[in-house]
This record gives sequence, C-alpha cells and structure tokens, in this order.
Amino acid sequence: MRIVYKVNETITGYDLAELLHGESGIFEATAPGGEKFQIVCRAEQSISNIRLLPETKTGTTLWRARKIGELRSEQETA
Repeated sequence: MRIVYKVNETITGYDLAELLHGESGIFEATAPGGEKFQIVCRAEQSISNIRLLPETKTGTTLWRARKIGELRSEQETA
C-alpha cells in the first residue's frame, strides 16, 4: 500500500528522490545544506522540475519536503 502525502504534510529523510518516489504534486524541499527548492513531481516519473529558492542555511543532514500543492489533471500527463 502506497502512502500519498497531503498538502502541508512534511516528511524528512536522507534521499529526496526516495522521499518523493511515486508522488504527484508540488513540493518545497530544504536540502541538508539549507538551500530551498521547489519541486514538481508526476506519478510514476522522475522529479520533473527542481528550482532553487533563495534562503538561509541550516545545519541538518536530512532533506525536508513539504507538499504545497496538487497538480491539476491536465498537468498529470503533460
């Protein structure tokens, strides 16, 4: 059974690709070095878009990802 993340749900882990595997939606992710990224995921595809967002650095070794939106049905297949 696959877990689907809800909007505003935050997850943490050592591997961003593993955290978002099989997910669909728009995520804001914070890298272990503190850089922030906006990521677009489509189900059954690799991360389709990753964009660096300006932010301050943190001191953690984990990625943190928060789902900030769902894709519309026409975006799922684009």
